[in-house]
Amino acid sequence: MKIPVYSTIRLLFEEGIGLLELNSPPSNAMNLEFFREFASVIEFIRSNEEFRALIISGHGRHYSSGADVPVLLNEILEKAGTDNKGRLKNVPEFLSNNYASFLMLENLSIPVISAIRGVCLGSALELALFSHFRLCGEEAVFGLPETSFNLVPGLGGIYKLCSISGQALALERVLKGSTFTAEDALKYRIVDKVVPKKLLISTADDFARHIMQDFRVEKRGLYVKKYLS
Repeated sequence: MKIPVYSTIRLLFEEGIGLLELNSPPSNAMNLEFFREFASVIEFIRSNEEFRALIISGHGRHYSSGADVPVLLNEILEKAGTDNKGRLKNVPEFLSNNYASFLMLENLSIPVISAIRGVCLGSALELALFSHFRLCGEEAVFGLPETSFNLVPGLGGIYKLCSISGQALALERVLKGSTFTAEDALKYRIVDKVVPKKLLISTADDFARHIMQDFRVEKRGLYVKKYLS
């Protein structure tokens, strides 16, 4: 199997496990090229049966600071256009495509594990929420800060957070737009386990090896209880 080469993502493969690294250091911000490449790499993984599990992490200190907001806003305004009151005329197709790629990730038949260190904000947190499992380092910082830019999470984050943490907590996190700690993320059930950051990838790899042979998404809670509690 020939692994494709990307400019914003690095995909490694060993013994059935893929390691997908967000690779735009230092903060691994998600630009337009990232979203195009992410859709491509998920399609590649989906079409290759050699993948038995997938771990998603960020290259370097951080998972990701989320979308490159100025670039994204410019693209939205250019593609959607505005009426005489400054309102968007339609939803740009690329936003729908980005959401579709996150859904494709969630619907993979193999376990998808986000291993989060450093910051995990905005679109990055939405990406992690579409993973089947989430582990994080003790120093990880989370948040959906879109309201501070007069935006709302646009890639399914509100829905996913409601289903994981409950509607009241999700709305509070979205409306405040403030960051929260790994300890809070565990309390909110956003992550399944907090580990020392030096052990993060090895813990994710060990967990993947335990569950990838007989993975069933409906058994998620049992896997967490048996291997991550």
